[in-house]
Amino acid sequence: MTSRQKAKGNQFERQVANHLSEVFELNFERVPNSGAFTGGKNIHRYNTLTEAQKLIYDGDILMPEELGNVKIECKSYKDFAFHGLFKTNALINSWIDQAKVDFKIWFLIFKINNRGSFIAFDRMVWKSINYQGNYMNYNSCYIVNYDGFFEKNKNVLLKMSSKYNINHGS
Repeated sequence: MTSRQKAKGNQFERQVANHLSEVFELNFERVPNSGAFTGGKNIHRYNTLTEAQKLIYDGDILMPEELGNVKIECKSYKDFAFHGLFKTNALINSWIDQAKVDFKIWFLIFKINNRGSFIAFDRMVWKSINYQGNYMNYNSCYIVNYDGFFEKNKNVLLKMSSKYNINHGS
C-alpha cells in the first residue's frame, strides 16, 4: 500500500507531466515507480543498466525525444522553511543533488502546500531563458516561480536541448 506522502508525490508528478504535455504538445509521462527502482537504497541498480535503460529511470518525468537531454525531478512537501535558503539547507541540497546531472539540462520542480510551486535550475539555463519576476540565487542555482515558466520558455528549452544534443554527441 502506498503511503500518503508517496501518493501525494505521485499525484504531483502526474500534474507536472500533464502540464508539460499541454505546453509542449508532446508526450510527457510520470516514470513508473519513480525513484523506487534506482533511488535511495537501490542506487546500485542504476550502475547495471544500459544507457537506454538509464534514460527511462532518470528523473521523475519520462521525457519526449525532443527534450531527451532534460531531466526533471519533482518534490511535493507539506512545509518548507524558506528562511533556510539563506544558509546551508540540507533538504534542498539533497533535492538539487538528486536533480543535478553534469551531462543534462536539469530542473527541480517543488510544490509546498499553501505556498506555491517553484522551479530550480542551473546557471546555464538562466543565461538562456526569458524570465521576468522575482528569483533567488541559491548555491549557483536559480529558484523561480513555476507558474508560466515553461509557457514562456518552451521554444528556448527545445532549442537548448537540441543544441545540447549536438554539442555533447548524446
